[in-house]
Amino acid sequence: MLLECHAAGTAIDENEAKLLDVELYTQIKSIKLSRTQGCIEVAPDHICKAALVCKGSFWITCLAAVLDQVNPVSIGKKARGPIVFDELVSNGYLFAD
Repeated sequence: MLLECHAAGTAIDENEAKLLDVELYTQIKSIKLSRTQGCIEVAPDHICKAALVCKGSFWITCLAAVLDQVNPVSIGKKARGPIVFDELVSNGYLFAD
């Protein structure tokens, strides 16, 4: 729901970003257990556009990208987008060349 609001132009506040961060962590853990989680479904085009990711990206990728935009990680820490990419590759959802 928060990603839909973000795509419609509503800013994500600090508390909402914290909720999304917990959701991202939960989704990263769940993709290791089940291939039927909604987070690995393709997000609608308007969500991908708002997240500044490629059309046809997974929901979890959009979530990580939005979080990286609204609440960047500290210098020296790995951004959420690359963390999600690595998890998707290691769990067989994406293939890296």
